Amino acid sequence: MSIGERLRELRLNKGLTLEQAGAIAETTKQSMSQIEKGVTKEPGALPVFRWARHYGVSAEWLITGKGSRDDSSQPARPDFDKIAAAVNVLTHYLELVNDPPEWVHDPILLETAYMVVEEFGGSAEPDNVLDLTKLLSKRIRGAKGEQQEVRRVGKAAGG
Repeated sequence: MSIGERLRELRLNKGLTLEQAGAIAETTKQSMSQIEKGVTKEPGALPVFRWARHYGVSAEWLITGKGSRDDSSQPARPDFDKIAAAVNVLTHYLELVNDPPEWVHDPILLETAYMVVEEFGGSAEPDNVLDLTKLLSKRIRGAKGEQQEVRRVGKAAGG
């Protein structure tokens, strides 16, 4: 099942129109239709997190179909090393794009940064912060091909 199919199922279960579902993520009815039909295969991270929160599902399940569908399946204790790395990457991103540094407190941006850090090993070493920042930038903007931008994937993934 694709992300579009999962979104369609969630939308229909809630009795929402394409326009209403699009409004949840600050996107259009047309964009929702393209996502549900599979024309757009990778919607941006911010809309995905907004939908996940609205529907009460985990972002991981919504994106990949893997893991727990239920958003309540959070670890008992947060991984503070990953949180610190996410703050580091997000701070670096905000500096590069000249956005206000206080945006580091935005929960959606921070969660996106956390997912980037978690996906690539859970740390933000000095030699890969720039690469993780590029990946974060692409995720925020909904770009594709981000894995090619990270030089240390093998090492970070344990390879």
